[in-house]
Amino acid sequence: MKQPLISVIIPVYGVEKYIAQCLESVINQTYKNLEIIVVNDGTKDRSAEIAKEYAAKDSRIKVYDFKNGGLSVARNRGLEIAIGDYISYIDSDDWLDTKMYETLLDAAMKNDADMVKCGIIETNGVTEDKITFSDIKIINNEQNKAFENYFNGMLWTLAWNGLYKNELAKKVKFPDNVVHEDNYSSGMFLYLAKKVLVVPFCGNYYRFNDSGISKGGVKKPLDKILAISNLKKDLLALGFVDKKLDWKLSVEFYHFVRGWNDNMYRVVAMHKDLYDYVMSNLDARRKLSFWWMCHKQNVSLKL
Repeated sequence: MKQPLISVIIPVYGVEKYIAQCLESVINQTYKNLEIIVVNDGTKDRSAEIAKEYAAKDSRIKVYDFKNGGLSVARNRGLEIAIGDYISYIDSDDWLDTKMYETLLDAAMKNDADMVKCGIIETNGVTEDKITFSDIKIINNEQNKAFENYFNGMLWTLAWNGLYKNELAKKVKFPDNVVHEDNYSSGMFLYLAKKVLVVPFCGNYYRFNDSGISKGGVKKPLDKILAISNLKKDLLALGFVDKKLDWKLSVEFYHFVRGWNDNMYRVVAMHKDLYDYVMSNLDARRKLSFWWMCHKQNVSLKL
């Protein structure tokens, strides 16, 4: 029986220190039927050159050169090229356990799952911290049961710890010019999938790194709110309503006001409609804290 083809999409920008380890972890997978799509997002270092050296030795690797567009644009470009039965994303400064695709594909095929998610290992090169699911869980997405997990922690809001059927992956585009793009795409995956599976296996090593394509540059602290807002808007267009999205938006805005002011700037004004929206969705403790922050900083409310 023909083995399914897995398309591995790897955007590359500014990772000449790490791209070799990333590619080594992919080409040395125990599952070999891979299409390895390296999207050169206009990198200015030797990242793309190193990837092309690997491509010269392994016919599964193809490097595509583009002008810089950011992580989301690079992923979307890779998705347009991909022809695999299954799609996977990996950041080019991270790397994989050698059994990542064997494990996830086996689970997906045995359970006819549209997507499979696994745990991750956070590392700074010295220490490691495993974050994983406690057990195998199969979710038939009737009455949007899978989407309920969107609010259950970081493993559910990542795109790169999963394997997706082609027909599901092709429906989900990453939002352009948004840093926290996974907060949008992961929600769309959970809403559109018919069957979701999670496994207690850590397959992706997530590197703490300040210079990579997904972790470097100037951060946009409001982008997580923008990503979740876009998710809410697009789900509404599909006829789906979940009040927990209002709660999540409000909590993220609360954390933005609380966490960024000391280091970057001070909020001096906001629309009263926004203030009322946030206050109406927070729990009592955060509601009081939010009121106090605004009062202490003399934030004016604009009509």
